Amino acid sequence: MATERKREQVALLEERLGRASITIGFDYRGLSVKDMQQLRRGIRAEAPETELRVIKNTLWRRAAENAGEAAAADLASEATALLFGFGDLTEAPRALQRYSRAERLELPIYGVYVEGELQDGSQVAALADVPSRPELMAKVAGGLNSPVAGLAGVLSATFRDVAAIVEARASQLETAESGAE
Repeated sequence: MATERKREQVALLEERLGRASITIGFDYRGLSVKDMQQLRRGIRAEAPETELRVIKNTLWRRAAENAGEAAAADLASEATALLFGFGDLTEAPRALQRYSRAERLELPIYGVYVEGELQDGSQVAALADVPSRPELMAKVAGGLNSPVAGLAGVLSATFRDVAAIVEARASQLETAESGAE
C-alpha cells in the first residue's frame, strides 16, 4: 500500500511530466551530494526554466502511466536523475551538455522524452546544437534585413538619378529659353 508521501511524489512527477516540453533521464552514479548540488545550480544558472530531480524508478513509472505517457517510463533505469525542461526545447539539453563538458562529468544519458516520444540519449547532443528560438529569429530578421536594405539603396539611387535627369532637363530648357530671347 502506498504511503501518503509516495502518492505526493507520484502526483508531483505526473505534474512535471505533463508540463515539461522535454525530459532527459541520465545516470547520476559517481556524483556526490555536493556534486549534485553544483550540477543543479549550474544547470539552473544556464537554463532557469529547468528542474533536476533524483527519482525512484517505481514512482516514476507509476507517474508516467498515470499521466498517460507510458513511453516516458523507460527513462528510468538504475540510478536515475531526470532533467525537466519547461521552456525552450533546446534549453535543458544545452545546459546539461555545457555544464557536463565544463566540469568534465560523464553522465550516461538513458533517453530523452519529447513531444510524446522516447528518443535515445544521442538526441541530447543534437538538440543542444540547435540554435535557440531567439537566435533563429535574429538570423531570420538579419537575413530579411539585408535584402530590404539593398532594395532601399537601389530605389534611392534610382530616384536620385531620375531627379538629376529632371533637373538637367530643366536647366537645359531654361538655357534654351534664355538663348531664344
